[in-house]
Amino acid sequence: MAKKVVKDNDFDLVNLPIEAQDPSISQDDFVLQQADKEIHEQKFQTKPTTFLKDSLRRFSKNKSSVVAAYILGALILLSVFVPIFNTNDVSQAQNPAFINLQPKLFENANGFWDGTIKVDHAAVDVSNPDDPSTWLPDPSLYKPSGISNIKYKPEQYTNDPDKYGKGGYFQVGYYGVNATEGYVRSLNPNSYSEKAFTLDVNASTLTLTQFKVVDLQGLREIEQDDKLTLPAGFELGLANLDFVYVNDEDEDVVIPLLEASTTFDIKEGSTVNLSEKIKEEADGKTTFTKFGFRLSVKKSESQSAHGNYCALIRSMVITTTSTNEKEQAYFTLDKDSLGGTGISFVNAMEATSRVSSLGSGATQTTNMGYWTLDSDEKRFKGVYLGRATYASFTYDTYKATLGEVTMNLDGEKLEEYRENGWLDYDIQIYVDGTGRAVVDPSAWHAFAEAHDGNGIDIINKTKCPLVCSFEIEDINIDQEPVFGQYFWTATCKVTYYKYLGYDKMPTFLFGTDKNGKDMFKYVFEGLRNSLLLGVITFAVCFVFGLLWGAVSGYFGGAVDLIMERVTDILAGVPWIVVMTLVILKAGSTFGTFVIALCLTGWIGTASTTRTQFYRFRGREYVLASRTLGASDARLIGKHILPNAMGTIITGAVLMIPSVIFSEATISYLGLGFKNLSSLGVILSNNQSELLTHPYQLIFPSVVIALVMISFNLFGNGLRDAINPSLKGEEE
Repeated sequence: MAKKVVKDNDFDLVNLPIEAQDPSISQDDFVLQQADKEIHEQKFQTKPTTFLKDSLRRFSKNKSSVVAAYILGALILLSVFVPIFNTNDVSQAQNPAFINLQPKLFENANGFWDGTIKVDHAAVDVSNPDDPSTWLPDPSLYKPSGISNIKYKPEQYTNDPDKYGKGGYFQVGYYGVNATEGYVRSLNPNSYSEKAFTLDVNASTLTLTQFKVVDLQGLREIEQDDKLTLPAGFELGLANLDFVYVNDEDEDVVIPLLEASTTFDIKEGSTVNLSEKIKEEADGKTTFTKFGFRLSVKKSESQSAHGNYCALIRSMVITTTSTNEKEQAYFTLDKDSLGGTGISFVNAMEATSRVSSLGSGATQTTNMGYWTLDSDEKRFKGVYLGRATYASFTYDTYKATLGEVTMNLDGEKLEEYRENGWLDYDIQIYVDGTGRAVVDPSAWHAFAEAHDGNGIDIINKTKCPLVCSFEIEDINIDQEPVFGQYFWTATCKVTYYKYLGYDKMPTFLFGTDKNGKDMFKYVFEGLRNSLLLGVITFAVCFVFGLLWGAVSGYFGGAVDLIMERVTDILAGVPWIVVMTLVILKAGSTFGTFVIALCLTGWIGTASTTRTQFYRFRGREYVLASRTLGASDARLIGKHILPNAMGTIITGAVLMIPSVIFSEATISYLGLGFKNLSSLGVILSNNQSELLTHPYQLIFPSVVIALVMISFNLFGNGLRDAINPSLKGEEE
């Protein structure tokens, strides 16, 4: 074996040279390196800190948690101050003018959050073709004052019933699965009013003057358009017209008036006497108090039993010789004088879109002559190839209801405006020779001549709700004096928001709901109640769950076994069942909800606490403290709980949004707060508005989402901030 060569600068304990095996150490072998320097104390480079300061420092480094904290803080502040400083009352329904106003933040933002909506397909009234300014949609849906930028589309075919539509075919049919006949029937007027008439076929003659049922070829010939086809998925069936009445045994009796046909057409000038047919088939009965007519369709013998069949009826007109105005309204189209469309119709739109009514005070009969379905989803009625003119426009919901409107303004209000110095007039009431209270025309005209022909002189146009003057004919006087004074009203045009006492047009950031409630205040008032419910429930469940889990996890053994079985039993009962039973028994009050949520809400916190105590109770510092004589309470509160709190608090903080969601869920079942708003109650009340006014669900949903996300991120940051094991770490 080669001998290892030892260099001079090597130090080898094994192969030391002879002279080095007993070294002698002298003072010269040591040199003081800082002999010429002064040695003194220096300050620490880091400052002393507390656990709280260190936790805040770590929390601030988590940017998402900081943003979440700001969002939560903003939501909490809004939930506190908005209900206080917003004076709009949301405890009850408001003025109808405030119903379903769109959210408004900007002015003229082309439909974005500016209180307007875009309407793309609304049928308009073109009954006056020479005056396009009258081509407007249904004023009950869209008030003219709110319409702007209107653009008309060419007349087009439609299968949608509309009061401004015309023409088309009245489609009666059924879907063939287990169905043998589809029909509609005219409502019996006796079903709706005890004052309805009795039909006497001896005293009056019923005559069918039009009844046109067309086949596919006839449809093409009438419209002169080869592109027209049958409704998709349908075959033509056999059409029928029947008379139906209720006999003395309360049974329906059907009398066929026209046999089944696909092409039946009563030519112009020819008629069918229906009274004779009815008398022939009614076994001598000539008077009917419960009756109606029925249009139906059946398949032919050669057609499949599982097909879809329909009949297309172009027109049907039944007339009567009776002078009874109710009978006339039932059988004719006398809608001008009697207000009804009658059982007859000349086009499909007439039969399906206009609900007739006959008004005569206490004897009012509604729905006379209206064609209706029996409750069977396999049967249907509708319009086929009707025609309508449509328009698109911008609709300002604020101008429509709070802008200029025509209304009856009472004299007391006008007198108030005059006392305020906003307007002036000279309206004098006196009793003429006939005993009627009238306006003194001489005083009126004298005032008008002195004020440029205006009987009302508007002095302050900024404050005065009255837009313009009105005529003497627009004044209506109550002919019954009260304490010798005659009350009167004037039909005039006013700016409605000024009439309500506003100095400028009110706006609603989140819009209003179907009851006219301010959604901005309503949502944050609901958030306040929801947060209050969540915080109280969290506090109760957190404290109880923490104590329960700490005892169970620390002592273990038989104590843990018994406590866990109790927890398992309670956890096995669905929370929604517990809540429902408690609410049904004790009512939907705030306190009841707290109790119901706390009955099982603490289980999650208890389970997390128990797990953490099992994790930390065997650590060295706990054993050392126990050895030194620390009590169980000190070990739990001083050594184990602080180290476990990070994980516990993270899960517990999420209990608040969980409570809010639980309350929202139970509210959808109709068991929400009574006479108290919350986010769940708001969503429950407005769920029917999803398609028509979606903002009424969007805003509370966004608030709930922000609460959930923010609490989640805030909980994560809080977990890291209060974790003792991370104290002093920079990252």
